[in-house]
Amino acid sequence: MQQQIILGSIICFATFLLIILIIGWDVVEITNWGLKCNSISKQCDKQIYAPGRYLVGPFNSFFNFPGSRQAIEFSDDKRAQSQPLKTRTAEGLTLSLHVSFQYQLIKNEIALLYAMAGLNYEATFIRMARDTILQAAGRFEAPKYWTNRRNITEVMQKQLEEELKKAHANCVSLQILDIDLPDQYEDSIVQTQIEVQKKTMKQFEQKAQMILNDILVMRAQNDQEIFVIHAQAQADAFTITQAAQAKANKLLLEAESKGYEMIQKNLELSQEEFNQYLYWISILKQKKAKLVFNPNTVLTFNMNRN
Repeated sequence: MQQQIILGSIICFATFLLIILIIGWDVVEITNWGLKCNSISKQCDKQIYAPGRYLVGPFNSFFNFPGSRQAIEFSDDKRAQSQPLKTRTAEGLTLSLHVSFQYQLIKNEIALLYAMAGLNYEATFIRMARDTILQAAGRFEAPKYWTNRRNITEVMQKQLEEELKKAHANCVSLQILDIDLPDQYEDSIVQTQIEVQKKTMKQFEQKAQMILNDILVMRAQNDQEIFVIHAQAQADAFTITQAAQAKANKLLLEAESKGYEMIQKNLELSQEEFNQYLYWISILKQKKAKLVFNPNTVLTFNMNRN
């Protein structure tokens, strides 16, 4: 009987341990961070757990918090967390803003976030974002939303970043999706922008015409330079040609002179006889010249030389 009691006790203890092991495991989902809390004492560890399976013990479990960026949107889209934000501009015009922003929880402050807002922390973020964006939006005049939209976006993001840090999160980015102003005012702004665009286009056209005129002037200057260079080249070529021709003529004359000297020397002609020789040679070189002989005139060359 005693053995049966011991055996039963062992079985009960083993069963208890098995139950403890079964219910003592919990999981932190992928892309999440885990905060371990006790369901009885309501106390949570300060340690933040990465994705995975852990033995947490009885009555303990994980609360999963997103480790990636999350988005909150104020718009008419059915997926948006809240309706568009409505306020007035600095000059009193009605204004409806469609805004989206992305936040990321600060990992080491998740326990503080849970202590402040529990698991419904996103509602806190929406309330803080609405108040911050509306306050910032009301400080700008309507034309600024057309001409300086980027600056307005940066101001809103900076102010929202400061507020979300108080709630243990970072504002990663913010976008103004749409801006709704009274139709009459929007029409006047559109018309103003059209006039601005026309003025800008006219300025571009004038600038383009100025550039075209500069190009024409440069082209004329280049043509003039080309003409001067071409004329100078022709003049230089003529000068070189004339110099070469003069040099060739000089060399020819020198050669002829030497040749005539040799002829006069070899034939032993007197200066008068040599002049007569040159005279008849020049006549014979004339292609259209006619030679007329006078029978009464006798030209005598004295070929006898001592």
